[in-house]
Amino acid sequence: MLTYPSWPSRQLVSAAELNPYIYENNSRLVIPSAFRVKGLDSVNEFTSRVELKWDLWDFERQGWTSTDMKRFRCPASGTYFVSANLTFRPPSTMDGKKTAMVDALVYSSGRDGSGSTALLKSLNNTKIIGSYLSVNASGLAYLAEGDLLYATTAGYGGTWTKATSENKNWSMNAFSAIQIALDAKGLGA
Repeated sequence: MLTYPSWPSRQLVSAAELNPYIYENNSRLVIPSAFRVKGLDSVNEFTSRVELKWDLWDFERQGWTSTDMKRFRCPASGTYFVSANLTFRPPSTMDGKKTAMVDALVYSSGRDGSGSTALLKSLNNTKIIGSYLSVNASGLAYLAEGDLLYATTAGYGGTWTKATSENKNWSMNAFSAIQIALDAKGLGA
């Protein structure tokens, strides 16, 4: 939480007294809470909803943590820009007549992992045989300190598989959040 005290007029204030209000608050504004994880080597194929387990941290600032690389604990309340970018290969059984779909959902749950609130949803589809399909769920979300943030995906129309490419898997799949409004109490009003 950003804090700014007030002092009586003409009161002498030392640098030590000002530091927490100037340096520390500005650090939170200039270097906001954020994280990015990437890679889904553990997701080889899926036909139903699966909670995503990420391979590695790309970066982390201001105290984001995870015990399982699935759920990420928010270190500070506020409004965040959250993004889940996923790329998969549609079912090999496609005939070009039926549509196959893949979705991305981003959820938050309470600090103890209870409850689940869908924050962002996205759906994409294709009829093209042998292609890749990307889906992106991104937008603003309010997170309270201690909330757990996680992403899931589901494929429809057959078995979806990991995209095979010369590019590393992590170059096509990432999950991130960056705080854009400190001390926000929620979205809207």
